[in-house]
Amino acid sequence: MKSNFSRLFENKDFIKLWLSQILSQIAINLMNFYVLTQVFSKTQSTTAVAMIWVASALPALLFGPFSGPIVDSLSRRKAMIITNLLQAGSIALLFFRHQLFSFYPVVFLYSFFDQIYLPSQQASIPGLVNRKYLSTANGLFLLTQQGSVLLGFGFGGILLALLGNTITIAIASGALIVAAISVYFLPKDQPRVGFMEKNIGRFWKDLLVGYKYIRTHREILLPLLMIICSQIFVSVITIILPTFTHEVLNISLNYAGIMLIVPGAIGALIVTYNLPRWLKTSRKKDIVQRGLLIGGLTLVLFSLVGLLTVGRTLISGIVAIGIGMALACITVPSQTLIQEKTPSWLRGRVYSQLSFLLIIATTLPILAAGTLADALGVAPLMGLMGLILCVIYYIFKRKGDYVLANGFGL
Repeated sequence: MKSNFSRLFENKDFIKLWLSQILSQIAINLMNFYVLTQVFSKTQSTTAVAMIWVASALPALLFGPFSGPIVDSLSRRKAMIITNLLQAGSIALLFFRHQLFSFYPVVFLYSFFDQIYLPSQQASIPGLVNRKYLSTANGLFLLTQQGSVLLGFGFGGILLALLGNTITIAIASGALIVAAISVYFLPKDQPRVGFMEKNIGRFWKDLLVGYKYIRTHREILLPLLMIICSQIFVSVITIILPTFTHEVLNISLNYAGIMLIVPGAIGALIVTYNLPRWLKTSRKKDIVQRGLLIGGLTLVLFSLVGLLTVGRTLISGIVAIGIGMALACITVPSQTLIQEKTPSWLRGRVYSQLSFLLIIATTLPILAAGTLADALGVAPLMGLMGLILCVIYYIFKRKGDYVLANGFGL
């Protein structure tokens, strides 16, 4: 009997979309690593690194709420092709300038085009994949996301050392061009109402429809909040990773990906592989709940690594497996619920609102994390985040079923 993975790999259209995601994510994470290391090496400041995140967040704050109606008014295939090519051009700008403040507008640009690409990509999955394989497909996309961080952050330092800045930038830009070519061969699609048929009033109405749908459908709202919760912690960890590897593990940032992100990807793979079997006996809510607890405990353990006199890097790598497992347990079932419960014609708006809400929710924690990491140290900050996750786990365990049945009363 064929597994869900085998069935997915027989789906050529899914492979094309997946390949586009792989190449796009690797390119973006490779450039994120390049920019973060350049900024950190020039400033030695976590706050300066956090400002890179601000540059990537501004497009979602300014444009995110309006990207949903646009995505639902365009061919998603064409939207992905165009934005991949525009991102490739944005990255190519790094060929010409390497000063500190030149990095911020480039990050802003490729993040701006992501506001169209990512909702289009996520909204396309249910149209290409049989519903019973959605959890496996979302697991693979999450695994790709983790693996791209591994390749971008883990091997970015090696590429830069061996090939230099110019060739590394060229590789990232070229990967995005190939991603656009891959999407080009997807089946053609058309929106229910075209972009040119809508006026400003119709766009505003569509925007409000997306918000209203999220607010009034508790089966969408709760998993959406769980994704936001997980991404807040992932974003904070990403920001303080350079300081953690430098101050606690005493290793070069070039090896941080191999030492920490590879184990995280292994943890995500374990969950992704076993998730279809777990869903036969467990509710999606129970798996999300399990992820919250694992995430809380592993972050507390991370905060204690600095107390060890030997084996810090090895222990950190083992603990990082738990971070990957927690992220997969929270994100994959939540994404699947959103896709199952959202009509096709509304998915672009739901995912654009998710991106916008992610930025809104993570802005203050990210900025606070940079300041707290510089002032207090990364270990206490990780311990605090672990305790917060444990509290969220307790609340989710006690109140999750009530919220699914009755909503938040909003």
